[in-house]
Amino acid sequence: MVTILQVSRQAGVSTATVSRVINNPEVVGVRTRERVLEVIERLGYRPNLVARDLASRSSRTIGVVINNFASVYYGFMLEGVEMALRNVGYKTIAESSQATSEGERQAWFSLLDRQCDGVVVHADNLEDDELAVLLDRQPTSVLLNRYLKSHADRCVYLDNVQGGRLAAEYLISKGHHQIATITGPMKFYQAKDRLKGFTQGLAQASITLDADLVAEGDFHEAGGEAAMAHLLDTQKPFTALFCHNDEMAAGAMETCRRRCIRVPEEISILGFDDVNVASHLTPKLTTVRQPLREIGAAAGILAHSLATGQVANSGLKTVFDAEIVERATVVDVTP
Repeated sequence: MVTILQVSRQAGVSTATVSRVINNPEVVGVRTRERVLEVIERLGYRPNLVARDLASRSSRTIGVVINNFASVYYGFMLEGVEMALRNVGYKTIAESSQATSEGERQAWFSLLDRQCDGVVVHADNLEDDELAVLLDRQPTSVLLNRYLKSHADRCVYLDNVQGGRLAAEYLISKGHHQIATITGPMKFYQAKDRLKGFTQGLAQASITLDADLVAEGDFHEAGGEAAMAHLLDTQKPFTALFCHNDEMAAGAMETCRRRCIRVPEEISILGFDDVNVASHLTPKLTTVRQPLREIGAAAGILAHSLATGQVANSGLKTVFDAEIVERATVVDVTP
C-alpha cells in the first residue's frame, strides 16, 4: 500500500504539504499542488480517512434510523438523505428499527456508538416524552417526518393534517359526498393527522364522516385488501375511497377487481405518498404526493448543520405540503 511518505518523497515535498493538498488545497501553491496531485494519481495513493477523521474528531458520517428496508416509502427518504450528504462530503449509515419502539431506541444508540456525527431518526413508535429526553441528550439528532412541538427546530416533516384535508377537498371538488377511508394504524401519528385533516376537510363542506365507512389498515397491500372488503361488507354506499397510502390503495383496487367493481366508474380511489406503485397500477392511481426525497434531503442537511456546529440555515425548509397527482382512479360525478 502506498504511503503518504512515498508520495512526499516522489513529489519532493514534506508529508505535511501532502496532507495540506488533500485536506486544505487552497493553502498550497498551484504548482506544488499540481505536482503532488500528479504523484498521488500516478502512485494510486488513498488517504487514510479513518486516521484523518480521528484527528479531526469527526467521522464525517450521519446515521439514519428507518422503519424497514423493504418499503419504498422509507427508501425514497433514505435516498434523499444520502444524496444531500454526499454533496457535502459526508457518508450515510442506516439501520432498521423493525417497526418497534425498542428497535428505534437500539438503532439510534447503535449509530451513536458507531461515532456518527449526527442521526436522522424516523420514529413511529417511541412516545413523545421519551423522544424529547433522547433529543435533549443527543443535540445533533433530527426527527424525520414527525413533528415534536418541544423540538420543532429539529423536525423535518410533511404536514399530514394539510395532506388529509387536501384529499377531502379534492374528492369533494369531484362531486363525491359519500366517501370512505382506509387509515393507517391509528397508533401512528401520520394516520391520526391524516384522518384529522380529512375530517376537517369534509366538515368544511358540511359532510360528516360516517364511522362505518372508516376502516383501519396496516400500510400494506394485504391490509388494504382486507379493509376494503370490510367496507364493502357494511353494505353502506360510497362513491369514493381515500387510502392513507398507495400500497393500501393497491390492495383496495385488488378487492374491487375480485368483486367485479369497476374503478373508477363505480368507486373512485385516492391514494397517498406517490410511490412507484401508483403509476404502475391499472388504472393508474390518483394520489396525494408527499415529497419524500426532498424531506429526506432536508433532514440530512439539518443533521449535518447541527453536527458541524453551523448556525441553522434560516432558508432550510423543514415543513412540507402535499399535492394532488391526478391520474385515472378518480372521476368527476358532479351532476
